[in-house]
This record gives sequence, structure tokens and C-alpha cells, in this order.
Amino acid sequence: MKKSMLAMSVAAAIGGLGFAGAALAITTPGGATADSLELNTNGIGHQLVVPYFSTQSGNATLLNIVNTDTVNGKLVKVRFRGAGNSDDLYDFQVLMSPGDVWTASVTQADDGASMLATADKSCTIGLGNGKFSTLRTDPTKTNAETREGYVEFLNMADIPSGSALYTAIKHVNGEAPCTASVLATALGTDVADATAAAARGLTPPSTGLTGDWILLNQTTTAAWSGAAAALEARLSGVPALGNVVFWPQKFGDVANADLYTADPLLVGTAPVVAPQQYDLPDLSTPYVLLDTPAVRADGTTAQLAVTSVANQFETSEGILAVTDWLFSQPTRRYHVAVNYNGTGTAVAVYRDVTGTNHYNTVNTGLYARQVCLDTTFGPGRNSLFDREETTPGVSDSPFVPSPNLPEQAEILLLCGEANVVSINADGVSAPSALGATVARGDISTDYVNGWARWDLNNGSFGVPVLGASFMRAANGAVNYGFAFPHKTTRAVAP
Repeated sequence: MKKSMLAMSVAAAIGGLGFAGAALAITTPGGATADSLELNTNGIGHQLVVPYFSTQSGNATLLNIVNTDTVNGKLVKVRFRGAGNSDDLYDFQVLMSPGDVWTASVTQADDGASMLATADKSCTIGLGNGKFSTLRTDPTKTNAETREGYVEFLNMADIPSGSALYTAIKHVNGEAPCTASVLATALGTDVADATAAAARGLTPPSTGLTGDWILLNQTTTAAWSGAAAALEARLSGVPALGNVVFWPQKFGDVANADLYTADPLLVGTAPVVAPQQYDLPDLSTPYVLLDTPAVRADGTTAQLAVTSVANQFETSEGILAVTDWLFSQPTRRYHVAVNYNGTGTAVAVYRDVTGTNHYNTVNTGLYARQVCLDTTFGPGRNSLFDREETTPGVSDSPFVPSPNLPEQAEILLLCGEANVVSINADGVSAPSALGATVARGDISTDYVNGWARWDLNNGSFGVPVLGASFMRAANGAVNYGFAFPHKTTRAVAP
């Protein structure tokens, strides 16, 4: 698609309809036949999460999303969230035709902010090219907060054949027409319910999305890759339909946001952040039968929760090896967020302060303006090994974490939403495989290589973690990158 002109013409058409500032909202997200939203380890679903993107230290992130449904188009919400506290950095909508692929890259602009670029010929609403925003991020940290995070892809609705919208998004000779007037009519205003949505060519979303990502360091030329985590709406274990969860990609206050999101900053009679149309849907929006935002947030968190993580590390100096472990927690935002109060004192805002929950005031705290899980023990004795079975056993503590709590030397603060823990990097300011700085920790051990297991039981609830061990090593002038997905035990069987 000719993004620079056509996407702007569509945005202008939609923005010129005169609804900005109105209290609009879909009355009833509906149409679902599914009664659960489950992690699909086969990688296909209704919703996708890419656990990490980075534009730090020469990194570029390449994204590839596929609509494997060869019958229906998909209206997909794309949202980039920050590694610090999951703040919204950039979001827009992509309209994928049957069998379509959407690709993009994220790099660092001259001013230090991340920016997205795509030459893809699928239709986008909300400008698919552009710099990430600091409007919602910590005002004390500016563009640095946009350089790491994770990505959500949410199927808001299917687009079946037979409508003007389908014709507008269906590729012809390798390019979608993206007829501005049709997109403005179908997507420029809210809809009351699934019936009203169907009249515009939007029907309850089916499965079919899959995605992959590549993290490429343009300085060392090392690369890592992986697959997006997939959540699939199901009925009795079989793929089924989710709710139509369409909101226009525009400004406009959302009335009764408590019905549509569990984000602590967007709800209540006096929300910290006035919710806008473009804030929805999110990973807590009711998507299946009997859902509420709290039920959906807790349900998706439980699907992603793990009680332990095991993986390998390599830090041999002879091959200049470095290792980072990623602990990405994409649903923590719906349990606790941060009110920055301008540039004043930051305050953690909880959905459920003391209840039995994955995150509450008992197991989290605010440190350096980030929410941190502060009950996580690093690899304990008999949970850390070198490559020859050597383990500290009952000897002194096998590791030294940083940052930590002085009174609890073996506690590692998992700070931020997409936390990166470097192994034997000699401090959080030292170079590492991913070059992370936004939400970084460090573990020092006596072993240069081996494996470890982390206890993330968290009071039997587990922690919703996605991630891998990212290693980089050199062979002469050539660098190599390896990404080994975490091996986990789960609180809920996928």
C-alpha cells in the first residue's frame, strides 16, 4: 500500500466526521460462541503477543504477522507497549485480507525515539508509519522509554466476503485498494453491537493469526528470532468465535470504560488517564462468553502464568559470550499500573490491592518509578548448575542479584513489564546481549556457563512470563545470536 499518502487520506476522512470528543462506546461487545481464551502452543489464535522489541544499541525489530484464514479478512489492533510499565507507545489498525501477510520494522529515529516503518500493501488506519509517542510514558525518562517493550495483535473482527469493506481490503494485483471513503464509512464511528457491526462488514472474529519476530543488531550483526505467543478463543477445546471488539482508531472519550478494560489507569469515575477510543480493545476487553474485564484479565494472566523457568546461559570470555534472560509480563498492566503524577512522585495503582491475585501490594512494590515483583528468588541451591553437573548444593548463596533488597540478599527485583536479566555482566550498566536499559537486572554467579531454574511460584499463582535466553558469541570477527525459549512449568495447562 502507498502508505504515506493513502493512510493519511483515510485518517483525514475518519477524523473529519465530527465525532472527536464525543462520549462514544460500543454498547455490547458480542457475537462470541467461545467460552474460553486459551494459550495455543501451536502458535495460531485470535490474539498474539510478541514478548519483546528493542531499538537499543543498534537493534532493529522485524515483525511478520500472517492471516492463515484464506476465507475471511481480519481487522487487527496493533499496540506497542513500553518495557517499563506497559505504557501505550504506538497503536493503529491493520486490515488483513484472506491469506495476507503484514510486515514492518522498528528502528531508532534520530531523536532517540523508536519508529515504525512498513512498505506493506495492506490497509492501515491510524498511520502505520511513524514515531512512537511519549504522551503516556514516564515524563522523567523521555524517548528512552520508547526503545524497548512488547507488542499486542488483537483480532477485533472478521471481514467476510460480500461487503464494500471486504472489497476495499482485498488485494488486487498484489495491492489492497484501501478505498478511503469505504474505510471511513465502515470504521469511522462506533457501533452499538455485533448486529450493527455486521451491517458494516464486521463479524465475530475467528482464529487464524500467527506471527514471528526477528531482533537484529545492526552493529554486531547478531540476530535472534522467535514466534509470537497465541491466545485462541475456544469452545470445548475447539476454535470458536470471539466477541466483536471494534472501536474507531481516533480520539473520543469512552463512557463506562469499566465495562471494556481492567487497566487501573483508565477506569473509575475519575480515571487517571481519560480513556480514548484508540485505547480499546486491549488484552482485558471481554472477548468470550460470560467475560468481564476482570475475568478476562485474570483468565489471560492465568493462561500465561508459569511457576518456574529453566534455561541455559553462556558467558565464556574466550568467545566473548554474553547472555540475557527475558521475563516479559504482558498482562501485569491489568493488575497494577503507575500514575506518574506529572514529574512528581509516582504512585502504583492496583486493581485488587490485597486480594488473592498474581500482583498486589504483598508481592510488588514501586522502585525507581517502576513496579517490581519483589518476592522472586533467583536460582536457589540445587537449581543452578554448570555444564558438568556442579552445583553449589548447601554452600553459600550461589548468586548475587542486582538490583535487590538489602535485607533479602537472594531476592531479585523483576522490575518493569519486559524485564531483562543479564548473567555475569558485572552490573546493569555493563554491555549485554540485548543492550537493555529500560528494565534491566543482573545476576552474578561463579559459573561461566550452565543452566538455572527460577522459582516463580508466587504463592501458587505463578507469574505471566514470556521469554527466552538470548545469547551472543563471537568466532573471530563474526558474531552469532541464539535464542532458547524458556522451559517452564505452568499454573494452568495450555
